[in-house]
Amino acid sequence: MEMYISGKDKLGYIKGDLPQPHEIDPSFRKWRIENAVVKGWLINSMDPKLIGNYIRFLTTKVAWDAIATTYFDSSDILQVYDLKRNVTRLKQGGGSIEIYYNNLQGLWREIDFCHPNSMKCDIDIQKYNSIL
Repeated sequence: MEMYISGKDKLGYIKGDLPQPHEIDPSFRKWRIENAVVKGWLINSMDPKLIGNYIRFLTTKVAWDAIATTYFDSSDILQVYDLKRNVTRLKQGGGSIEIYYNNLQGLWREIDFCHPNSMKCDIDIQKYNSIL
């Protein structure tokens, strides 16, 4: 969803870079319309059973933050543990090696995303990542 919103050049509504102006500000009307459009994209991408939890938020930013809190917390140790456990349990089964490798790469990328390398030196980061 973030990629879609970014592609429409409206990322500021979910990141908070475009805060709500005062109602007397001439830009308020345009902001309100665009905020509603972006919030509509979010709501329309959801399972209908979930919409009621997020539709009443006044701004897209508040709705986005609530969704992120509910469904994603990159510091969630249990999520990283679960991903690592999935890596160890992943089996090729009867599928192709390409599908198995792609699934494995996807899990590793999720782990990297949730638990990024905090090193600063590019050479050390590359060495460390190759060891992993």
